[in-house]
Amino acid sequence: MKQKNMRKVIIFILIAWFLVLASCNSDYSTPLNTDYTTETDISFQGDINDKRYTSFRLSDGCSFSQFVETYEGYYYLKNFYVYYCSDGISKYVKLCSKPDCRHSDNNCNAYTGANLIAYYDGYMYYVAIDQYDYCLFRMNMDGTNHVKIKSISTIQERCTGFFEHGYLYYYKGTIYGLLGNTNTVIYRTAVFDKSEGTIVVDTKDNGINVDDIFLFYPHDEYIYFYTFSPDTYYSVCRYSMETSKWSDYVNTEMFFQSVLTDADKVYWYLNGDGFYEYAYETGTIERVADTVGDGLYGVSYNDQYIYAYQYYEEKYSPIPPILYVFDRQYNLIDNVSVDIPMLNYFSPFYLTELDDYVLLSTSINDSAPDYYIKKSEFGSGNITVRKIGD
Repeated sequence: MKQKNMRKVIIFILIAWFLVLASCNSDYSTPLNTDYTTETDISFQGDINDKRYTSFRLSDGCSFSQFVETYEGYYYLKNFYVYYCSDGISKYVKLCSKPDCRHSDNNCNAYTGANLIAYYDGYMYYVAIDQYDYCLFRMNMDGTNHVKIKSISTIQERCTGFFEHGYLYYYKGTIYGLLGNTNTVIYRTAVFDKSEGTIVVDTKDNGINVDDIFLFYPHDEYIYFYTFSPDTYYSVCRYSMETSKWSDYVNTEMFFQSVLTDADKVYWYLNGDGFYEYAYETGTIERVADTVGDGLYGVSYNDQYIYAYQYYEEKYSPIPPILYVFDRQYNLIDNVSVDIPMLNYFSPFYLTELDDYVLLSTSINDSAPDYYIKKSEFGSGNITVRKIGD
């Protein structure tokens, strides 16, 4: 009973938090400013479309498509404004260099009116409302030259979308259990031209009906779908865009925030229970490791490490939460007490992992990354939480 109650609590927290950022809903009270056009200088000698820059980011503690890594630096979207940092641990500043700009309204180059951004082929992309349509926009990487590329859907149809590898995958409706949807089709459209969206899959083919799509996202050749049941909580299945085949459902109970999906397995963590894995090849579920400890945790799976970040027990709690670092074999490597003054005690403090650092935030929805830890200190028993910009 205690485990069930813990799961209900963390599910409620995650849903309430992500409803703030759900879908492509945007601020459309004023039109976007598309003045001040300049060209972005591209001097990078590597592959500007490396998959590390264009892949859908699964393991961020923030909302999907809120944090973006590019060859030019790092971009973070909050409250409709894009923030930029060249190395990930310097101060994040609004992406605008207009003289005399106060960076406080839609005339600022950093303003998008959007809740998600993505990178592809030397540009930043986002979806915002313009003239009562959801539209795809492009801007230079320095924040200049906001250009509307094409309309995606109408306000009446609504829109939820996610980017990967130069395409926008979208659904004409809302997710996270919100009602009022009228269709079950997932579309795809290229960001680099004006072509219309094409149908990828109709979820009715797998018994996923109107208002049953709790979440979807593209990742490599698959589209993953989460559904919800009051009895079993969350389950995930996937559709192959190469073979047009559906997988079986995997009952993870937890939502995506503590789940990783890849080509071979599904990995997830259940609070008060432990770590689990599902293998697509065998169709079997295995409990692979014990619970992290008492309390509520979110879990982020990355290539080398797994991070378990504790939620505050209560607002202004005198006991700071703990960040635990595991290797991918579930061996505990290190931990650190994250004793920082939170602006939002109900959102996770873990934001994302970079090559050399782990970024933290005192309020993921309202603040750019403001703290970090060094991965080089893992295993030392002396990890230090540092202020970004110091």
